[in-house]
Amino acid sequence: MTGNAEWIKRGEQVFVGTYSRFPAAMVKGRGCRLWDADGREYLDFLAGIAVCSLGHCHPAVTEAVCRQAGELMHVSNLFHTRPQIELAELLTQNSFADRVFMANSGAEANEAAIKLARIHAGEGRFEIISLSGSFHGRTLATVAATGQPKFHQGFEPLPEGFIHAGFGDPAALEELISDKTCAILCEPLQGESGVRPLEPEYLQAIRNLCDKHNLLLIFDEVQTGLGRTGTLFAHEQLGVTPDIMTLAKALGNGLPIGAMLTTDDIAASLGVGTHASTFGGNPVAAAGAVAVLKTMLAPGFLDQVRERSAYFMERLEEVAARFPHLATGVRGRGLLLGLVLTEKGCDLGMDIVNQLFARGVLINFAGGRVLRFIPPLIVEAEDIDLLIDRLVEVLNGC
Repeated sequence: MTGNAEWIKRGEQVFVGTYSRFPAAMVKGRGCRLWDADGREYLDFLAGIAVCSLGHCHPAVTEAVCRQAGELMHVSNLFHTRPQIELAELLTQNSFADRVFMANSGAEANEAAIKLARIHAGEGRFEIISLSGSFHGRTLATVAATGQPKFHQGFEPLPEGFIHAGFGDPAALEELISDKTCAILCEPLQGESGVRPLEPEYLQAIRNLCDKHNLLLIFDEVQTGLGRTGTLFAHEQLGVTPDIMTLAKALGNGLPIGAMLTTDDIAASLGVGTHASTFGGNPVAAAGAVAVLKTMLAPGFLDQVRERSAYFMERLEEVAARFPHLATGVRGRGLLLGLVLTEKGCDLGMDIVNQLFARGVLINFAGGRVLRFIPPLIVEAEDIDLLIDRLVEVLNGC
């Protein structure tokens, strides 16, 4: 049987080199565990970058996908399909939204939101303000919206109409609003820049600015949505409702699917032919997403996420207290948590990640400052304890 080394060698000969990959070819997953081509087992606290929130090969999702693949895989959006309609009904019944546009990814969902904001505002109002440290995707428009210059380098000139406001300063944000502004775009919690939560007061101030200046508020919940922070959508626990919301990642538990949600009034601005997606919400991905939502909406599921979050945060705070020369504390919500590192710890961040990988534990280093933990939402206390034990082993050697 071909092992890691052979698969890696073959892959390096054929792929464009846009990824820095771990030296493992994953071949099987179950729950919070992965196995590579050499048969090695890993405890997964990365979850496909916040995607496999029900764990790998969740039985309900697997059954729904296999059943649908045997019935109907694709017809395009020139036709109605049952799984897509069921999914849109679940999303609207459990959110502020009345209407849904289906896409294939978070970047595509954000593109749809950007186009909707511009066409709804009308001619001359096209600027969108986002926040420094934000991440909204890898297409040219969503890269331009992303408030991290490192993602812009080499792709200039970027599409115009995107402005970045300093993080946490509503007054500075308001100074950027002009008669060209149509929307403010933000994540309720910035994941990629280092697990930085936006406090409720800050989000409410942004909401107030949108209302004052007749702007749309867009929440990018690609990473924070679908139970990740302990409620179905992160904004629910923050007391602020957007006009548009984008989802992806956990929606399909591994299948490519995204969604842009909004109200009847705003959705009316996107008429027939103004936007489209050949594969968006295809029957197989939509069937999987229906199973995901039904599982997450079952009684007790989100309660358990919050319980696991409290326990995990407590254990991480113990680590921070034990290693003050390496960590300053813990931040995040739900099961999107970060161990904030000191200057010395930051220098060792990737080394810590790699040492954990060598011990069979998967996490990542976000924003050059934080060890990020995004396990499947079905994670058990025993899994958290094992992660903590391995992390302490590594930090003891730093």
